[in-house]
Amino acid sequence: MDVLVSARRWTDSSLWTISCILICLACIVFKIVRKAQWTRLDREFRSFAASRKCALPSTVQGSLLSGTRHKWKRLYDRGDMFNDYMHSVFHKNGPTHAIVEPTSGDTKTIYTIEPENIKTMLHTNFSEYHRSRNMPNALDPVMGQGVFTSNGEAWAHSRRLVKAQFSTQRVRNVAKLEPYVQNVFNEVGNVGKDGWTEPLELLLTFNRFTLDSATEFMFGTSAESHRAAMREKEMFIATKKKRGVRAKYHLVMTDFGTAFDIALDYVALRLKLGRWWFLADGFWFRIACYKVKSYADTYIREAVAHADEAAKRAQEKEKGAVARDVGSDETVDLDDRRYGLISELVGSYPDKVALRNQVMQLLVAGRDTTAATLTWSFILLEAHPTEFNRLRSDIIEHFGTESDPRRSVTFENLKSCVYLQWVVAEVVRLYPTGPLNARKAFVNTVLPVGGGADGKSPVAVKAGTTVAYNTYLLHRRDELWGEGSWDFKPERWEGRKTGWEYIPFHGGPQTCLGRKFEFPNSREMADGFS
Repeated sequence: MDVLVSARRWTDSSLWTISCILICLACIVFKIVRKAQWTRLDREFRSFAASRKCALPSTVQGSLLSGTRHKWKRLYDRGDMFNDYMHSVFHKNGPTHAIVEPTSGDTKTIYTIEPENIKTMLHTNFSEYHRSRNMPNALDPVMGQGVFTSNGEAWAHSRRLVKAQFSTQRVRNVAKLEPYVQNVFNEVGNVGKDGWTEPLELLLTFNRFTLDSATEFMFGTSAESHRAAMREKEMFIATKKKRGVRAKYHLVMTDFGTAFDIALDYVALRLKLGRWWFLADGFWFRIACYKVKSYADTYIREAVAHADEAAKRAQEKEKGAVARDVGSDETVDLDDRRYGLISELVGSYPDKVALRNQVMQLLVAGRDTTAATLTWSFILLEAHPTEFNRLRSDIIEHFGTESDPRRSVTFENLKSCVYLQWVVAEVVRLYPTGPLNARKAFVNTVLPVGGGADGKSPVAVKAGTTVAYNTYLLHRRDELWGEGSWDFKPERWEGRKTGWEYIPFHGGPQTCLGRKFEFPNSREMADGFS
């Protein structure tokens, strides 16, 4: 018996030892294979770079903690991320520079504010770059996969379907914005004896304005977030002290605007965390996502039922059936416009979850970008009274006043108000809604400039390298915009034609679909306040 126990113990011990040895050997073999693969790819890349006469850009030595420090700055640094930190990095290392890994010596990220490099990424060699996987992962709980998070053929398919529906006629209907502009006026209130209204947080006000106008555009009916906010404000303040979590839960589940704000706050944090996006999660985020999706699903179901009824009536008409039942006065409204953009997308998306994803991506893009542009417009105009007075005079001369109107506020008339165009263009130059973007090369490729001591030689980009372009600093380069590029000067747009030094809506095949939608919103609001 003792011999059997001893043998069993020896056998168990031997199996454990052998398992550990095999695991160690597997790890060693894996490392050797990876090293051999890296050496082969590196040799191919060096040969590729030499054949195209590329030179190294200015390099910044990274560290094992450099990525963590960068994320910490983005999350908690009280200084200005762009004006202080990023501007100093570009000033020190040049308009194109690379972050180098401390161990392998590989280039981890290339940063650039050169127009030619950006043009190459977004247009000339567009097919050689794609979006990072972190972005769709971070956005997935709110909006899934769609035109702003996909790559390759999936992106091209989504883009074709959505682009076809952004008709000029739909975008030009600025008359539908009037009720939401009036909601903003109501929230601002009357001017006091000192010539000022009560203090107001403009960003929240414009977030509600753009959410209401965007849902009108997407769903054919508004989320009415302005009215909901004004209605719930006093009640929420009164109940918050008593019921805390229950009051917040009630507000999230009954007000789409509140749920939408919570969801996007989490999304912003997830994007800042990069590959650690999954750390930004929680109960309120999931509840908000549920509410937002449920809201969209309601209108999608109505649009689908409407489309099915329209198809049924069309078949009956082809068969010679009358449109109205005998002895019935009931008629069916088959006007697709009342369901907004989704009525035009229903036929292209048999999968209703895919349709919801596309609509939610467009809704998010249309809300935040326009609200940010409007907020910065008012901040800059308040700080520059000369430019504000000129804008006000031009608008009154162009459109008249409420008591003495000269012409109606239409898309065409807004476009013909030149100084208003200059103001909006200058605002999005100084404060673009996408100040920092990136693409990842999935093949060995080349950027035309940035290498060598003079920065004029081409730069080789290894497959897997991230190339980030800083739109905020690109729009503020003196060598591209002249002296005073950091100043608010709408007059600089007189007679100016821009190229790739001005990309507030990006460029190339992925140019922002909603650029025609954002500008009318901004102009209509500026016109109303002037």
